[in-house]
Amino acid sequence: MHQLTHPWGSLTLYRWPRRRNETLQAWDNADQYLLNTLAERGGERGEILVVNDSHGALALAAAKRGGVVSSGDSWLALDNIQRNAAENGLAEITHCWPDEKLPTVPGQVLMRVPKSLALLESQLVWLSAQLNEGTPVWLCGMDKHLPRQLVPLMEKYLGNGQAEYGWKKARLFSGKAPGRVLADSPYPTSVDTPVGQLRVDAGVFSQQQLDIGARFFLEHLPSGLADGARVVDLGCGNGVIGLAVLQHNPSVHMTFCDESWMALKSARENVASFQEGAQARLHHGDGLSALDERFDCILLNPPFHEGHIVGDHVARRLFRQASKRLAEQGELRVIGNRHLGYHKALGRLFSAVEVVGTNKKFVVFSCRDPK
Repeated sequence: MHQLTHPWGSLTLYRWPRRRNETLQAWDNADQYLLNTLAERGGERGEILVVNDSHGALALAAAKRGGVVSSGDSWLALDNIQRNAAENGLAEITHCWPDEKLPTVPGQVLMRVPKSLALLESQLVWLSAQLNEGTPVWLCGMDKHLPRQLVPLMEKYLGNGQAEYGWKKARLFSGKAPGRVLADSPYPTSVDTPVGQLRVDAGVFSQQQLDIGARFFLEHLPSGLADGARVVDLGCGNGVIGLAVLQHNPSVHMTFCDESWMALKSARENVASFQEGAQARLHHGDGLSALDERFDCILLNPPFHEGHIVGDHVARRLFRQASKRLAEQGELRVIGNRHLGYHKALGRLFSAVEVVGTNKKFVVFSCRDPK
């Protein structure tokens, strides 16, 4: 728990899912800079659109000033915002996913610069299509995470943009909405895979080509799955792993699961293109945490970062979820970089952990018998 003091009061903010001995704050100086800018320059422009808030620092503080709509790609970020709203006795924040029409036209925009340059481009196009001409757009990020081409991208999609003063290792950028689309989004892209040419929407991992980890995982997927087996592609991205399984096992029941809205959009389109009629569903949420059923096979190529934070905490959370959702005789098959040492965490959760594929960079494990 940390206390954020902002221009309209204070908030108690947590990072969810909660971890013991959490040392990271639920906001940084870029959030504080945007809130200070809103207080100093926001005027009376009406409703505020907050983009890419991760834990509620922006949306919940701005809500104490006026009406707020939040938008972003991450289910976990939205869950953080709503949980922290409840912790502070505030109403839920209205949310809009990245490809949806805004419920109202905001008078100003506070935007955290996302890690994905593709998502940034897509969001700038989305904003230019929905905002009235002249609407202020303020972007901010920590210096070490900012892309060099941010101002050129603002000029391309908004028609203007400038870098402003830095403050406590954060930097503010300002622009105004053009009131029309100036340049089309270059997304989605497509990548060549053993399944076929798959769609990849903005912000989804492996934008230009199939990543080498997924390619190696495809060579070590389970074979001979029983008819009707319940399989989940956990952290599915564009769905390539689950689609490959369906290609060779068309009678299984496949669940594509991701916390990214745009990833599931890609997976949905790819299933419709390559496995129309398959017994497939999509689940948007924190891994398997909201699913009650048990699976015969869980396939996992876990991320080793959450936003700009690098580590194995996301993988370990998904390992724990998998250990609780395996059916009797079920299998978790997971790939990881060799240096991450996943065998230690997996060995604490499963009685049988076997290496089924390895090269100089990756290891594929088969895990059975949860402890």
